[in-house]
Amino acid sequence: MKRSFLIQIAILLALIIFTNIIKVKKPANTENAFGQAGGIKVDLTGDQKIFNSSPTLETPRTGGTLVKAESAEPENLNYYTSTSAAATRFLDYIYEPLVTYDFETWNYDRPVLAERYEISDDLKTYTFHLHKNITWQDGKPLTSRDVLFSLKAIMNPYVDDAPQRTYYKNVEDAWASDAYTFAIRTSDTYFLNLQFMGGFAVMPRHQWDPKGMMDRFSISDLQNPQIFANDSDIKEWADSFNTNPLNRPVGDNPPKLIGSGPYEFGRWVTGEYMMLLRNKNYWNADNTYIPGFTEKAGYLDTIIVKSITDPTAMLTALKAGEVDFLPRMRAIQYFEQTNTPDFLERFQKVTFVVPAYSYLGWNNDRPYFNDKRVRRAMTMLIDRDGYNQYIGYDLGIPTIGPFYPYSPQYNQNIERWPYDPDEAVRLLEEAGWIDHDGDGIRDKDGVPFKFIFSVSSGSRNSKLLALMMKEDLKKIGIVVNIRQLEWSVYVENLRDRQFDCVMLLWIGGLQSDPYQIWHSDNIGNRGSNYIGFRNAEADSLIIAARFEMDAEKRDAMYWRFQEILHDEQPYTFMYYQRDPGAFDRQFKDVKWIPIRPGYHNTSWWRSPNVSRPGMAP
Repeated sequence: MKRSFLIQIAILLALIIFTNIIKVKKPANTENAFGQAGGIKVDLTGDQKIFNSSPTLETPRTGGTLVKAESAEPENLNYYTSTSAAATRFLDYIYEPLVTYDFETWNYDRPVLAERYEISDDLKTYTFHLHKNITWQDGKPLTSRDVLFSLKAIMNPYVDDAPQRTYYKNVEDAWASDAYTFAIRTSDTYFLNLQFMGGFAVMPRHQWDPKGMMDRFSISDLQNPQIFANDSDIKEWADSFNTNPLNRPVGDNPPKLIGSGPYEFGRWVTGEYMMLLRNKNYWNADNTYIPGFTEKAGYLDTIIVKSITDPTAMLTALKAGEVDFLPRMRAIQYFEQTNTPDFLERFQKVTFVVPAYSYLGWNNDRPYFNDKRVRRAMTMLIDRDGYNQYIGYDLGIPTIGPFYPYSPQYNQNIERWPYDPDEAVRLLEEAGWIDHDGDGIRDKDGVPFKFIFSVSSGSRNSKLLALMMKEDLKKIGIVVNIRQLEWSVYVENLRDRQFDCVMLLWIGGLQSDPYQIWHSDNIGNRGSNYIGFRNAEADSLIIAARFEMDAEKRDAMYWRFQEILHDEQPYTFMYYQRDPGAFDRQFKDVKWIPIRPGYHNTSWWRSPNVSRPGMAP
């Protein structure tokens, strides 16, 4: 059953007319290819945690505009209810948390809105003392009442933020003892307590709850079904929050989001661009909270996020001077289409890694995928290395599970299931999937093995893999139907678990808690266990690890958890991705960090703006 991946490429080439697929050839030597491409390979997996790819002795200058391109628009701009990374990337310039990552130590303990914080001896009470000079972008003071309101919004059971709310189930109480002191009491010693108790974005109470409807409810009220199920005000406020016009501030005269961060909301023209404007009255302008970065929080006057769904059009826009920064580009563009002297003179190319992995998710409640033998067979039918080499230019970093490969949480002892179609067929037949009626399609209990591979219409790689699988699986009697969906529809189908197979990317942290995605509590109710993975031992390990404060013991639990995932194969884990990108060399102090999205534009500034003609596309 084994076959050359080159045959697969030939099949794909035959489909070019219908799918606009571009053939790529993997360079014979990947390291040489990196050098030949003229780019910088950023590696922040060791001691170095911040890398400046455009250092200079010049004094930073305020002003100018950065235009960056992104392939997807967010479904909304509500920090709590949005599920898209595009929304988070945009809103992180507007809203701020009490504490954030210290990129130099990988610890989530760097104060932002909090001037300082204290943790009780039993590690269950967190007290935050706010800076007293913080103002919202409309001039009103930011106080502990805003922080308490924000936590209540997250914990309101009717707010459409089930994935985030899972991290706050252990909150017993929270209170604002004065205008600048906020405290949270938890029921246990969760190892990421500080990250979540202090890491949520703080939103202005006066904008999102002007009538103070949430004031009369305590944290315990929001956790008590007898109260929230019988009090219409809780649901009424949540419904207004979920549908607030602020969630999609579009049009000629939209409502304006108000934050506390270094940039203000400017404008959103759907299908075209979103705009951020430098907050000239930013409370923390001269003392940035990001260690290793410049002493000024935001030099650029304007940041524009341009929506361009087609990667070819993205590169054309970069060359034409319509875009300054491509955070992500196709591998073929990086290695083959941007190596000319004039391109490299004007643009700096770079590849960087963030804790984000791609995967194929099998709906474990579908009759095709409710048997681990079938799921393992599906993994063995996918030539992941061939896909990575010939489509991804070896940019992928193989993974066997959901933890960052450079973290001690990652189980280094597990070997990936190999590409082995013969063994896959044996497993399918052992599980009862045989062509009983001779029609060329495997079946079991009268159900033919026909499933739908749902792909986002903007994801070229998902479409490529789906087409490869369609051809491969057809040879062994499995029918794959490909369904392309707009991103907003795709997300709704995920949350409602209306799919057979999906390809997606999870963006995580340097340390991860698998509870949100893998615990059976989060199946249904629009939780993040979309695929319906259920395993009693895994559930027990996930819960025990959350409350184990000894890192070595906790990691041992996670290693065992990964052994279970490896055996069950609820996902086919693909790769952690090394993203290729490019930016105009006019930008200086372009710094890269090891967490999503891998960069933060507050350190960037534009050298004296020299008019440059566009390049030929």
